[in-house]
Amino acid sequence: MSEQQQPEGQGEEAEKKVFAPRISQELRAQIEALRGITGHTINQLGEEALRDWTEKILGDPEVRSKAMAGIEEQQRQLQEQRAAIEKVLGSTAAASNEAPADTGSSRGGRRGKSSES
Repeated sequence: MSEQQQPEGQGEEAEKKVFAPRISQELRAQIEALRGITGHTINQLGEEALRDWTEKILGDPEVRSKAMAGIEEQQRQLQEQRAAIEKVLGSTAAASNEAPADTGSSRGGRRGKSSES
């Protein structure tokens, strides 16, 4: 069926993934009839419907509030994990935090040496 075919081509089309919800036979018959009239593909209809639904949901203040609460909870958990790891590692964690700055200056020195050679 056309809705199960992988897109061929470059760019955005090549990055799309198959998403196939199960629907009733009645709804499918209605969609097929309207699709035939409008000339749209099943993929176009599904993508439009999902895009409209996403915009509607993202506009809901309650959903946005729940999303922000979820992000804040994840940040809190990550901070707890980081604190626990730093406690276990002790001074090793502090030394690791300084390593990227040292590495950057070392790389700069290497670049200078290689360009002189």
